[in-house]
Amino acid sequence: MSEVDRRNVEMLREEYERQVTGLAESQRRISEASATAVSPRRELSVTVGPQGVITELKFLSSAYRRLAKNELSELVTSTIADARAKLNDQLAEIMTPMMPPGLDVKAMLNGEISAEKLAPDESKLPPLLRERLNRR
Repeated sequence: MSEVDRRNVEMLREEYERQVTGLAESQRRISEASATAVSPRRELSVTVGPQGVITELKFLSSAYRRLAKNELSELVTSTIADARAKLNDQLAEIMTPMMPPGLDVKAMLNGEISAEKLAPDESKLPPLLRERLNRR
């Protein structure tokens, strides 16, 4: 193997290790992500963890007791939705560098992008790969 080939292999190995390390760090950040939202009048605080699972729900005052059942229900569900939206903002920030350029990660996390839009543009794939895909 020539010296140039050795350097190229070493550069590829270093790039691979950099990507694996970056992926591990991103995975750690995603698994530790959480977000908290507080209702507009500060009656309620909701914290969500990964996948939007509620990890804490706190009534910050007794004001919620004066709400009608439907108002309390709306307060809880809208505050949970706000916390999940904040979490998706964090996740999008973490994931965007790993995704193809131009992909709206927030829209993807919110389910606003169809699977077809996530698929690569076949016209930009290498000819051999395009050929193999068309054989199915």
